[in-house]
Amino acid sequence: NDKAYNKLGFSIHNYFFAKAIDQVRPGGIVAFVTSRYTLDSKDSAARKHIAERADLLGAIRLPNNAFRANAGTDVVSDIIFLQKNENKTPDLEKEAWIAIGETANGLPVNSYFAENPDMVLGTIVEGNKLYGSGTMVIAEDGFDWKSALQDAVGRLSAEISSEKTKEVYARSVDGIAVKIPSDLRNYSFFEQDDQIFFKRKENVCHRVYE
Repeated sequence: NDKAYNKLGFSIHNYFFAKAIDQVRPGGIVAFVTSRYTLDSKDSAARKHIAERADLLGAIRLPNNAFRANAGTDVVSDIIFLQKNENKTPDLEKEAWIAIGETANGLPVNSYFAENPDMVLGTIVEGNKLYGSGTMVIAEDGFDWKSALQDAVGRLSAEISSEKTKEVYARSVDGIAVKIPSDLRNYSFFEQDDQIFFKRKENVCHRVYE
C-alpha cells in the first residue's frame, strides 16, 4: 500500500520500477531482476509509464534454470537496465520495447528481444500452457550462461555525467534561505554561514539550535 502509487494499479514488481525511477537522481541507473511479465505483458501501461521517465539501456533474458540451485524453481527472468531521463520528451512510437513482437519462429516476445536475440541466453521455445507460461528460455546442456551473461552485460553502454546535480535551495522552517548540498543524504547535518542545519527530506531542513 503506497498512496502515491496506488492509483497506477501496477503489480508489485512494476510498482518498484516506478518508485525506484522517481527516487534516483537525474541520469541515475536502475537495474532490476524481474519476471518476464514486465516486458512480455500484453498490458503495456507499465512499460509506457517507465518509458516516459527513463531510457532503456538494455535487457538480458536468463534461461529458465538460472535460479534453480538457490530458489528451487524454473522461471523466465529478465535483468532490465534503465537510466532516468528527466528531460525526455518521449515519442512512444519509437520506443520499440513497449510493444510485443515475435521471434523468428513466431512466438510472442518483447520487441527488444525480437530485435536483439543475442540478449537472450538460450533459445525461446513455447512454454507449458498448463501453467500459463507463454514462452520459456532453454539452454543446452553444458551451456555456460554465466559467461554468456558477462558478454551480454559488456554489450550495454551508458553515458554517466560527472557533473554535479543542480543546486538545491530551500527555506528552513524558521524562514532562513538555505543552499542544500546536492550530494547530501536525507536526515543529515550540514553547515552554512556558521549555522548548523538538519536536512529532513528533499527541500526541507531545520536550523539546529544550541
